[in-house]
Amino acid sequence: MLLSEFPDIHWLKKAIQQNFSEKRSWDNKPLPAMGWPTAILNVKTKQVERTDIKGPFSLFLNLAGKSQVTCDQKSVQLNTDTYLLSNHGQHYDLLINEKQSTETFNIHFGEKLYQDTIHTLTKSDDQLLDEPCTQVIKFNQCVRTHFRGPQFNTLVEKVQANYQNEEKESSLFDLLSYLLIENNKQLRQTENLFSVRSATKEELIKRIYLSVDFIHSNFNKPITLDQLAEVAMLSKFHFLRTFKSIFKVSPHQYIKQIRLQKAIALIKEDQLPLYLVAQQVGIENGSSLSRMMYQLTGQRPSSFTSN
Repeated sequence: MLLSEFPDIHWLKKAIQQNFSEKRSWDNKPLPAMGWPTAILNVKTKQVERTDIKGPFSLFLNLAGKSQVTCDQKSVQLNTDTYLLSNHGQHYDLLINEKQSTETFNIHFGEKLYQDTIHTLTKSDDQLLDEPCTQVIKFNQCVRTHFRGPQFNTLVEKVQANYQNEEKESSLFDLLSYLLIENNKQLRQTENLFSVRSATKEELIKRIYLSVDFIHSNFNKPITLDQLAEVAMLSKFHFLRTFKSIFKVSPHQYIKQIRLQKAIALIKEDQLPLYLVAQQVGIENGSSLSRMMYQLTGQRPSSFTSN
């Protein structure tokens, strides 16, 4: 279901409460089954407020502009560089209040697609032959922003290109698989924390992700270790130890990786001069950017320029 406007919120909440038992979409088209259908909200708007919606496993991102998403009382600001995932059954708010239009590309993954994908990813071939029916599996991840890397962007572009043709299901499966696998990797990383008590570990993760959200929103500005520790509400070296335990790199190295990803995207997509790319990603000049790019990738900026 590809929608260019947000469904009436009263209809939507009633349909969710009834688990879409009438098997009809917002535009009265038949749905294949009960439960949340797969829906893409590709909407251009300057203002919208959608509150307390119990969603499926969902992906929130913007093709243009900014939005604010709140889950579990945590609000994050999304721009065109970041995305957010909400858990199956989690309540979310979506707020857009901008002078320029925001274009969303939010994907609510249908319950059957979500469960079938998890089932396929977590079972061996032998198990899939013996247990072809999907078992309900819960997947939970912390509310946080994620930086949009090249592989993610490519998968989203495939969904955009194929949603109206026979490759739709394959493209959605590939994107959902990527999201689940990547987040499972990140969840495993948190097992490296020094803390033993699970409650302490959860609190540390939430605080570190506050700093990650800050980096994703401000990577093109000077960021100090003291700033990040303050955002995370931790002492400087406690923050540093915990961050490195989770991400295997220092905050400074993480920021450099984010700047590099953005710089390569700008060089590839917009063909901008190097000094302008450097300005947009928070690096002092084109020479410094070229040097950093070579140190981290072994390639010069010209290698990423399309012929």
